Amino acid sequence: MNVKLGICNFCVPGTGVFAPQIVSEMGLDGMSLEFGSCEHGWALSQKKIMDLYLEAQQKYAIAYPNIGCSDGDNIPFYTPKGDPLYDTVQYWVTKAVDSAAYMKIPMVFFSNFNASLADTEEKLEQTAERYRYLCDYAGEKGIEISCECPLSPQKQIQLTQMVDRRNFTLFYDSDNFTYFTDYRQTDVLKEIYPYMGKQLHVKDSTEGCIANAVLGTGVADFYGSIKYLSEQNYDGWLILENLYELAPMRHLNSDYFEIMREDIRVLKEAIAD
Repeated sequence: MNVKLGICNFCVPGTGVFAPQIVSEMGLDGMSLEFGSCEHGWALSQKKIMDLYLEAQQKYAIAYPNIGCSDGDNIPFYTPKGDPLYDTVQYWVTKAVDSAAYMKIPMVFFSNFNASLADTEEKLEQTAERYRYLCDYAGEKGIEISCECPLSPQKQIQLTQMVDRRNFTLFYDSDNFTYFTDYRQTDVLKEIYPYMGKQLHVKDSTEGCIANAVLGTGVADFYGSIKYLSEQNYDGWLILENLYELAPMRHLNSDYFEIMREDIRVLKEAIAD
């Protein structure tokens, strides 16, 4: 495999614009950025914050592979025209692409879980409609749009066919299907792999939890995902998404950075085998 290693900025203990320094010191290649929440005004839409991250990027020589949009957990991504939330959602998704263009970040991905779960055909069509808009808007700026969701592989593939845009991809996660569904991680990976972009999340968990176990020590078959990626000669990003400072994981070590460092060690060993 030819991979680069990263981490989600909200996973770095303390988060904040000092996170690039920690990422660099830990020997990672980059860090994905979180666009933020409606409640807090989508922080990454602010030029001052973008500029601070860009300054840190130059100073610590790391890459920003994507902007992640997790606010779909709270605001339905598929909100149709005529709904009171439509303009809010349209503003959110459009501004995320604008921020990626300003920061020269190649991908924006959206988490379609919880409030944004497209669990009916109507919601799936509305989701596809918004992705078509986003792909057309982002395509003019050379930006890829990606979708992370817990739908069955068949439904995810159906979504790609409904969107029907070259710059639309699926975003895989090495733990989500263990936690949210009854699907086996590697079964999902094998089916959606041809539709994926060159970025994905890696994390692990104990039974009934998520993102709370050092890679390879939980129930998500982390090594199964890495083995398949290696067999395919995967070329892209592996982005850590364990939650080192939250209660389910922080009990492993009072120094949360040591847990993060252990995850990085395991990940580097896994891709070296």
